Amino acid sequence: MKKILLSSILALGLSINLSAYEIDGDLGVQWTGYKTAKKVAVSGTFKDIKININKSENLSEFLKSAKVAITTASFDSKNPGRDKSITSTLFSLASSETIYGNIKSVDEENKKLILNMTMNEVTKEVLMSYDMKDSKIVAKGTIDILDFSMKSSFLAFAKKCEVFHENKSYSEVGIAFTLPYK
Repeated sequence: MKKILLSSILALGLSINLSAYEIDGDLGVQWTGYKTAKKVAVSGTFKDIKININKSENLSEFLKSAKVAITTASFDSKNPGRDKSITSTLFSLASSETIYGNIKSVDEENKKLILNMTMNEVTKEVLMSYDMKDSKIVAKGTIDILDFSMKSSFLAFAKKCEVFHENKSYSEVGIAFTLPYK
């Protein structure tokens, strides 16, 4: 009986050790901007995303270890004209060449996290909800470009795109990330 109990405890210990979180693929980042009075959504990603994340047996520690750097010139909406308009206006400042992110806190019970996002040398906390499905963590939240001291860049963007946006551009941007893990 002692051998069975000891074997069960050992097996449980090994299975807990095997459930460590580690990245298993590329981090996906998505943005969604809005245009026209009907608030038509336009989405895309960035091609140059670097992540450094540590393996951990604890989900919160795994997520909080992540450090991300996104090159804004790699902006990709699948429309080269749109990409050029956005990178030449919104991200035209040298201080906006890279977006940095790290997760400050994780609330596993309510499936919420706080992302520290730095853009244009301004850091803001972004509340995001997340879900875990098919070995992927998918988090979603919203930012306002104006919160990052980018008013002049945003106004230049809105002016450049006024014909395509029917004179209505929004500073609100939906953000999301997909983190594959094993």
